[in-house]
Amino acid sequence: MQKNSIKNVHLDLIAKRHFFPATSFVTGQVSGASTVLTSGLGSGTPNLVELGTSNIPALRMAATTDETDWLWTAPDFDNTLPLYIRYLWTSDYGTANGTATFTTLYKEFKTGDAIAAASTALTVAHGASTKAAATARALYWSKYGVIGPIATGGNANKTFDPATIAVAFNVKVSAVSGITIGTDFVYILGAELVYTPRMTFGNNTRRGRMLIDGLQGNLELDVTNDV
Repeated sequence: MQKNSIKNVHLDLIAKRHFFPATSFVTGQVSGASTVLTSGLGSGTPNLVELGTSNIPALRMAATTDETDWLWTAPDFDNTLPLYIRYLWTSDYGTANGTATFTTLYKEFKTGDAIAAASTALTVAHGASTKAAATARALYWSKYGVIGPIATGGNANKTFDPATIAVAFNVKVSAVSGITIGTDFVYILGAELVYTPRMTFGNNTRRGRMLIDGLQGNLELDVTNDV
């Protein structure tokens, strides 16, 4: 790397977003059923269903123990900066101010690691997400959950070990308020991961990317930003 050359730290990078639609979580078909598909290999039985007659698929979470899982890898992830996670969701609940709390666990894998279930809590939890409109199946983003750089140890100031090749995630709707999950259900239309890409060679960037979003404006995200 030549002296005075351009590095990530000199650039305003736009956030990269990986969106996993509900169909990404399907793991099998319910025995004897022709249209109901199952998701997740954890506890519970979240099912892939159509939202009414919309032709839009979603995962129907019918209990706070229903879980679904997926595996993610991003070779351009800047591991000196946080990873943000949120969910696109709705419910049959037709009254305002119902809430759903999403809980995400994760586990990183390096070459040679044995596969295991996601078990580590996020650095910053999602918190409760509010369904503000008195409309059934109104669409919302959950609050962001964050995996942030660790402060101590051999990988201090890194979100994941540099040798990480994949990350497993597990999500469930761990709590509801107002919404009766067994009859109103909470539907997950997909999961979104937001991160800073590493676009150049050179030293660690320590520079957050810009989140271009109509509701939030041009916001530089970092470990201190409240999203």
